[in-house]
Amino acid sequence: MAEKIPIKLGLFTESTEEGTLLGSKCKACHKIFFPPASFCYECLAEDMEEINLSRTGKLYSYTISHMPSSGFKAPYALGWIELPGGIRITAPLKQWEDKSLRAGMDMELVIDKLWDENDKEIIGYWFKPVL
Repeated sequence: MAEKIPIKLGLFTESTEEGTLLGSKCKACHKIFFPPASFCYECLAEDMEEINLSRTGKLYSYTISHMPSSGFKAPYALGWIELPGGIRITAPLKQWEDKSLRAGMDMELVIDKLWDENDKEIIGYWFKPVL
């Protein structure tokens, strides 16, 4: 079994049932950030709390690439997902090939393998259309 390595520590939690993206929220102005920030980029306050972001959101925009890139075979889709609280996250999309992607469609978080690197699985976050 390949060793699982997160693409970056502190971006998400992983469990057998489901994972969640980790963000931060300013205690002064309540602005939410992903990835987590050590201070507020809006009001410059340093009093931040770690929060779990919603596992569901809406597809704000997307693109389909027909050129391979490091770790992704063509074609692949990238989406801009709007989560509750006004935060937008760029993420690869899963299970989109047999769906008609459209802005406003419901999406849900998936924590899964992004690619294989040597004898390791690089784990990250995806979003997929809600059926």
